[in-house]
Amino acid sequence: MSSREQIKFQTDVYFIPCQGIIKSPDSIQKLNLSEQNILTFLIDNHQRPITKSELLKIGWPDRVVTEASLFQVIRALRVKLQERHKGEVIETLPRVGYQVTQFERQEVPLDTELTKKTKFLFKHPLFPFSFVCFLLIASIGSYFWLNHYKRPAQNNYLTQTEYWGDNSVTLIATNEDDLDDLRQKLNLAYRQHLKLVSPPKITKVKAFAFKGDGIYSVAWCRVDNESACQPNTDFSYTFGYHNWEQFSDLLVHETKTYRDDPVIQTQLAREPTAQVFMNYIDESGIQSKVVHHYISKGESATLNYSYMSFITEKDTDFHHALSVRAATLSIIENESPFLSTAQLKPDMFHWAYQPSDLFVEEKSTALKTESKMRDDFRAKRIAYSYLLYQQPYLDLIFYPNVGIYWIHNSVKSTKLFNYKQYIPEYKQQSAN
Repeated sequence: MSSREQIKFQTDVYFIPCQGIIKSPDSIQKLNLSEQNILTFLIDNHQRPITKSELLKIGWPDRVVTEASLFQVIRALRVKLQERHKGEVIETLPRVGYQVTQFERQEVPLDTELTKKTKFLFKHPLFPFSFVCFLLIASIGSYFWLNHYKRPAQNNYLTQTEYWGDNSVTLIATNEDDLDDLRQKLNLAYRQHLKLVSPPKITKVKAFAFKGDGIYSVAWCRVDNESACQPNTDFSYTFGYHNWEQFSDLLVHETKTYRDDPVIQTQLAREPTAQVFMNYIDESGIQSKVVHHYISKGESATLNYSYMSFITEKDTDFHHALSVRAATLSIIENESPFLSTAQLKPDMFHWAYQPSDLFVEEKSTALKTESKMRDDFRAKRIAYSYLLYQQPYLDLIFYPNVGIYWIHNSVKSTKLFNYKQYIPEYKQQSAN
């Protein structure tokens, strides 16, 4: 497709391939990479039906996913393309696949109002001077702010791995009493599940559980015969001490074995480098949080991280902006019982949350943990996160103030937690 081309559908919606967006008279929606690849392939091959196996390869070229992922993308595309009835744009061909036939190719007008305003700004006689002043002030402010970090000591964590049937659970705490509390509560929930649910859903599960300052956090996935997490079987929950009974009831009666990926509508041109999905159990009306990570290479083996967080309404799955933050991360020598330790130096935090009558803020675990992170950033306190488990495209992270959560990476091997290549500075110096 031409870089100046847009596709008009009969629903009066436009797809602009070079930007990866769908535009209608009242909205602009960014497609994720799988949605872009699949829609582009359907358009480029509109003269013939496209099989599901073809679309699975196009949508996820470096991953093996099930047809459920394809169904989800097609469903999301139908919504974004504003189909008034199923098949208006994307036609389903039973036992064959899909096809797109009704569309019109058009040229994208280049001289939009945005480009006019941008050209005016850059041609303005005061722009060079103003821009230089801005950079100077930002540089001076950044120097004084970034060179006064607080470096708290790392906690000493205890771990213990239990094996119940064909399941494993790794317990994490700072003292033996909390380890024992986790062990007893999880084991009781597991035995109740075996008693009440037949056949049991808790089988071939790899789990990690943490008891921290006012919170429990539990993450798990279902593993295959190679002990690797199976796609879309990973879950993480964080909740207060007083919500244990609700979580236990979920484990016993409603154990989840498969999840869909949430769809976040943003107008960003870049796909996130990684995504995090976290669930909460409380009475706040906030069901979960989604975090988009944007990663770029920094100086001296560091990485620049930017994060965008969204919270989800419990009943509607509608997403609200929560925060935007930036940090510099680096791998440091690992003195923990975990696979690797990352050091996080805060750069910027913007609290994007807007109070809503839909949420009971004082009961929200999501808002409490995000507030702790905000306070750490504003106080310039260095934080530490730990790698608990890793496989291609998937990391399990332990961030003490936030909990345990899975990071879904867009690349097979992550840049940050390439822990096997870490060499301490003193060893580097001795080698030289």
